[in-house]
Amino acid sequence: MVLPAAPFAPQPTGLERLLAEVINPGLCVACGACLGLCPHLIFLDGQVAAPDPCGLTSGRCWDLCPVAQRGGPGAAQGPIGPVLGAWQGRATARDLEGRAQYGGVVSELLALALEQALVQEAVVTAAGPRGAPQGLRVSGRSGVLGAAGSIYAGGGALGELNRALAEDACHPLAVVGLPCQIQALGAMRAHPDYPQTLERIHLVIGLFCTMNLPWRGVRDLLARHGVQAPLSRADFPPPPAGIFQVWSGGAYHELPLDQVRAISYPGCAGCADLTSEGADLSVGACEGKPGWNTILARTHAGAGLLELAAGKGLLELEPAQPASLEHLNQAAIAKRKRAAAWSEERRHG
Repeated sequence: MVLPAAPFAPQPTGLERLLAEVINPGLCVACGACLGLCPHLIFLDGQVAAPDPCGLTSGRCWDLCPVAQRGGPGAAQGPIGPVLGAWQGRATARDLEGRAQYGGVVSELLALALEQALVQEAVVTAAGPRGAPQGLRVSGRSGVLGAAGSIYAGGGALGELNRALAEDACHPLAVVGLPCQIQALGAMRAHPDYPQTLERIHLVIGLFCTMNLPWRGVRDLLARHGVQAPLSRADFPPPPAGIFQVWSGGAYHELPLDQVRAISYPGCAGCADLTSEGADLSVGACEGKPGWNTILARTHAGAGLLELAAGKGLLELEPAQPASLEHLNQAAIAKRKRAAAWSEERRHG
C-alpha cells in the first residue's frame, strides 16, 4: 500500500517569521537592523511596520534581528563582558558643556575618530524636528555635537547604517548604539551575505542600557504631565531616585519611574546585556561621580582611541573605582537574571 504524499507546507518567509515572532507580539525594540535592506519594512512614528509582503524564504531582516536571534551574552566572559581596561572620565572641551550626556566621553571620542580619519562617517541617534529619535550620519564635530545627549527612545538607527552600507562606497564607519544594536552588529559582521559590514565598520561605541522606550509612549506620557516635546535633555538618575528627569523649553520636570517602566518596550525585558558587551568601547554613567562616565575598553582599537584622547588632553581619565565596578557587575547580573526569568516565563507561559 502506497501512502499518499503529505501536503506541501510552504516555509514561512523571513519577514513572515519576523512579523509573527517579533513585530506582531510587540517585542520589537526598534534597533533598526531590519530597516533599509528592502522596501518591505519601514519605520513609522517610532515603530517598525511592514506595508507589503515579501516572498524571500530567508532574509537578513530575520537573521539580523537581536530579538529573533537572542541567546544572551556568554556568561564565561563575566557579567559585563570582556574588558581590557576600566576607567572613569570626562571630556574637557567647553563646547560639550550642557549638550553631552554625563561626561561627554562618547561625543569626544567620536569627534576625535572623525578628525583623525579613523572613520569618515558615524551612525548615531538624534532627535528629529519634532523630537522623535532617528538614525543620522555625521561626518564632523558639529554633527556630533548636534546629536549629543541621550534620548532613551528607539530610533531605528541601524536602518541608516544599512543604507550607508548599500552605497557604492568603501570609507570606514563608526556606530554608536545600545546593547540590542551592538548585538545586531555582531550578527551583521558574521552574516555571509553581508561582507561589507565587517569590512567597513571600524569603530563601535556601545552605551549602557537598562531599558529603552517607544517614542509614542514617551510622547503620550510627556503630554499627560504637561511636557512638550522635543526634549533638550533626559536622564535616569541612579537609585533610589525613582524618577525620569526631562528638560524641555528651559523647564525641568520629574516623571515617576514606575510610569516610565510601564511604557518600555516589552522586548527589552529579554535582553541580558547591560553594558554593550560586543563594542570596542562601552560607556555609561559613573555611579557616585556626577558629570563623569564609566568607560570600558574592550578591544585594542577601543583602548587605542581612548589613549589617544587622553594623550591629547581631550579626556580627563582615572582608573575606575573598585566599588563602582562592583555595583556595575551586580547591576549586570541582575539584568541577566531578569532576562532569564522573562525568557523562562515565555517558554512556559
